[in-house]
Amino acid sequence: MKSFISRNKTAILATVAATGTAIGAYYYYSQLQQQEQRGKKNTTTKDEKKDAKDSQKKTEGAKKSTAPPSPPIYPVSSNGEPDFSNKANFTAEEKDKYALALKDKGNQYFRNKKYDDAIKYYNWALELKEDPVFYSNLSACYVSVGDLKKVVEMSTKALELKPDYSKVLLRRASANEGLGNFADAMFDLSVLSLNGDFNDASIEPMLERNLNKQAMSKLKEKFGDIDTATASPTELSTQPPKERKDKQESLPSVTSMASFFGIFKPELTFANYDESNEADNELVNGLSNLYKRSPESYDKADESFTKAAKLFEEQLDKNNGDEKLKEKLAISLEHTGIFKFLKNDPLGAHEDIKKAIELFPRVNSYIYMALIMADRNDSTEYYNYFDKALKLDSNNSSVYYHRGQMNFILQNYDQAGKDFDKAKELDPENIFPYIQLACLAYRENKFDDCETLFSEAKRKFPEAPEVPNFFAEILTDKNDFDKALKQYDLAIELENKLDGIYVGIAPLVGKATLLTRNPTVENFIEATNLLEKASKLDPRSEQAKIGLAQMKLQQEDIDEAITLFEESADLARTMEEKLQAITFAEAAKVQQRIRSDPVLAKKIQETLAKLREQGLM
Repeated sequence: MKSFISRNKTAILATVAATGTAIGAYYYYSQLQQQEQRGKKNTTTKDEKKDAKDSQKKTEGAKKSTAPPSPPIYPVSSNGEPDFSNKANFTAEEKDKYALALKDKGNQYFRNKKYDDAIKYYNWALELKEDPVFYSNLSACYVSVGDLKKVVEMSTKALELKPDYSKVLLRRASANEGLGNFADAMFDLSVLSLNGDFNDASIEPMLERNLNKQAMSKLKEKFGDIDTATASPTELSTQPPKERKDKQESLPSVTSMASFFGIFKPELTFANYDESNEADNELVNGLSNLYKRSPESYDKADESFTKAAKLFEEQLDKNNGDEKLKEKLAISLEHTGIFKFLKNDPLGAHEDIKKAIELFPRVNSYIYMALIMADRNDSTEYYNYFDKALKLDSNNSSVYYHRGQMNFILQNYDQAGKDFDKAKELDPENIFPYIQLACLAYRENKFDDCETLFSEAKRKFPEAPEVPNFFAEILTDKNDFDKALKQYDLAIELENKLDGIYVGIAPLVGKATLLTRNPTVENFIEATNLLEKASKLDPRSEQAKIGLAQMKLQQEDIDEAITLFEESADLARTMEEKLQAITFAEAAKVQQRIRSDPVLAKKIQETLAKLREQGLM
C-alpha cells in the first residue's frame, strides 16, 4: 500500500497553504523539502548527541582511572542506602549535588542491567530534585523491564517539565503504540516532526504505521466483524462476497444511481399486466420510479420492487405452475437483486438474480449477474453471462456496452472499441457508447481522435450534460485546466436546464476539485460553495462530503471536517474507501489536538512563517 502521505500529498499541502491549518502529515513534506535543499543530515537528535558525548567522556574517564570508587557524597544510612532524615536542612546546592550523584549511581546500575536498583536510585534522586532527565531515565528502565504503562507515566512526567524533550517523546510514542494507544503515539510523533529534531524519513514510517492502526481500529469499531488485524486495505477492497461486511441498508448517491440506470433502456411495463393485481401495480410503480431520475424515486422504486417480489411469491405459492407469475416474479427479483448489489449486499443480490434467471431468463438479469461476477473478480464468468445474454437477444445494445466496459478495464482496447461501436450501432440514441469511445481514444493516447469523438457526441446530443462533464475529466487529466473549467460550467448549466438527474452533482464536485489545484483564496471559497451545494443536492454522496471536509479543514473548522469525514466513511461503498475516510478523520483529530495546545499552536505559526519566508509555501 502506498504511503498515506504520498497518496494525499496534494490535499495535505493545499490544506496548509490556504490558511495555515496544520495537519500533522504536512510537516513531513515541509521538513523533507527543506532537507532536500540542505542535503542529507544524520538522524541523531540533540539529546542523543549530548548523551553520546557524556557517555564518551565517562568511558574515557573510566579507562584512565584505576582507583577504587569514591564514597558517596550524599549521606548514607547504616545499610548503605541514601539517608534523607536531615533533608529539611539540605541547602539547594546540596540537593542538586546529591541528586546528580544518585542519578549517576542509577546510571551505573542501568549500564549493568540492574534495572530494579537503577529505578530505586533515580527515584531517590527525584526526592531531592524534580528533573526531566531523571524521569527520562526511569522511563528507559521501564522499557527494559517491559512495563509500558510506567514508560508512558514517567515519560509524561518528564515532558511536563520539558515539553520538547525529543528522546522522551519518541519513547512515549513507541510505548503508546505497544499499548494500542495509536492516537497518542501519532500526537507525539507529530510534535517530534514539528520540533524538527528528527529526520522525517525516520519519523514518517512510525506515523504512517500508527495512523493505519488507528484507522483500522476505528473501522473495526464501526464494523465489528471485520478482521482488521490481518487484512490490508487492498485485501478489504477485494474480499469475495461471502466475506464482505460492508453491506449497507441505503442506496448510493442519486448521481450514481442515475448514472448506472441511465445506460439501460427504460422498461415501463411488462407482459400480462393486470391493473387489478396489487403485485402488478407495485412492479409498475417500481419501473416507473426507476426511470424518473428524481432524488426520491430510487428509494421508492426499491420499496416497490421489494413489495412486488413478496406478493408475487405468495401468489406463486398458490399457483405454482403459472408461467405468467413466474415472469413477473423474475422481473421483480431481477430488480431487488440489482438494488441489493448497489447496497453492497452481493450475496443477497446473487441469490435474487439467480432465482430470477431460473424462473424466467432475461437479458438484464444476465447483465446484472455479470456485474456480480466482476465484483468477485471472476472475469471468466463475467464473459459467460454476456454470452448467455446475447443468445437471448443478439441485438441488445446494453450487453455490448457493458462487455465493452469490462474489456476497457482489462485493457483489451481493440475488443472494447468493437463492443462500443456495436452498442452505438444498435442504439444510436444512447449517449454512453459515444462517450466511452472518446475516452478509449484518450486512453490509447489519441487525443485528436478523442476530441473529434466528443465533438461528434456534442453535435448529436447538444443538450446532454454528460458530454462536457466527461470531456472536462479528460481535459483535467491532460492538465488543461482552463478548458476543463469551461466544460464543467457548461455541464452544470445543461444539467440545471433538464428535468431529472443526469450527471447530477458530478460537475460540481469535478470543478471544485479542479479549483483546489490552484489554491487561491477565491478558488477555495468557490470550491467550498460548490461542495456545499453538491452535499445538499445529493446527501448520500461520500465524494461531495469528503471534498467538503477538506475545505472545512482549510478553514480551520476541524470539528465539522471530522464529522464530514466520518459521514463519508459511513456512505462509502467499499472497505478501502471507508478506511481512507476514517484515516482522514483520525489525522484531523491529531491536528485538532495539536492546535488546542497553546505552545504547539504558537510553534505551528512560527514554522509556517519560516516556510513562507523560504518560499516553500
